[in-house]
Amino acid sequence: MTHRFAIFRWLLSPLLLCSISLLNVFQPVAILAITKTSPLINVATESGTATNSGELAASESAGVTSSASAKVEQKIQEKKDQDLTETAGKQKSKLAAYLDQHPVETLTWHNPLQHAIRGAIDRGLPANLIVLLILFPLVASAIAASRHVIGLTGFGIYIPAVLAVAFVSTGLLTGVITFLAILIAAIITFKVIKRLKLPYLPRTAMLLWGLSVFILLLLIVSTYLSVQFLISISIFPLLIMMLLSENFMETQLFNSQKEAIQLTLETLILAIACSLFMGWETVQKFVLLWPELTLLMIAITNMSLGRYTGLRLLEYWRFQSITEKKS
Repeated sequence: MTHRFAIFRWLLSPLLLCSISLLNVFQPVAILAITKTSPLINVATESGTATNSGELAASESAGVTSSASAKVEQKIQEKKDQDLTETAGKQKSKLAAYLDQHPVETLTWHNPLQHAIRGAIDRGLPANLIVLLILFPLVASAIAASRHVIGLTGFGIYIPAVLAVAFVSTGLLTGVITFLAILIAAIITFKVIKRLKLPYLPRTAMLLWGLSVFILLLLIVSTYLSVQFLISISIFPLLIMMLLSENFMETQLFNSQKEAIQLTLETLILAIACSLFMGWETVQKFVLLWPELTLLMIAITNMSLGRYTGLRLLEYWRFQSITEKKS
């Protein structure tokens, strides 16, 4: 019995080894055949591939979106760094560094404001805010001189001066384009609202409503068109331009449209000239380094303007025929 079992095991061993070898050879082929013939496995494989492709496409789309958003944020930050009205921009540190490079002399009767300003800046007061506060009366004096000596009227003193600060904040080209767009929208809105025959205050409120809707749509469209100079604009200059358009409509209501356009153009010219003057870095450094001298010059200029009683320069051109006849 034992002898028969040994013979049987001796015959079975080669067959077992051959079977294992054949299984190792044909196993990949069998798996491939099953994969091709089984729809369930095909669906699972395609689903896994599609999932990987979708995740890859989603990650690429997110990468493109984040890259575009990062570029916009970078542009906005660069604009803030160059903005004189931004108290958290680099202009603040730049002007403060200029003061550090030019130390003040010992405290005397003619430099107490310099010492006070430097101490306030060391305690956290933005240097560009001080520059704007000193430049604003200087710009107002320039506008008064343009009206009293040259003959440019505009909408008073405050509106051109504040509009000049708005142009400094937005940038000159951006500010002028935005102002003209708001002015056109104000004219269209006013013509529509005029038919409603509303009293003055409701009519003004409706005008501001129309301008707000226009600016909102303009900003939304600018995001889709990637117009970055509109995306980075702040609310302060927009409000200034909206208020100026209200003055334009009021002038057009009580005077002729020609006079309203003339006053608006004169205001725009004064604001552009003053914004260029305020954005001049040499002027900024001068008023920050010599605040006493600047304020004294402003006071003397205004007192001298008050004593001027001659004709304005534009009046010489306007009455040129009369003056020629007298001569």
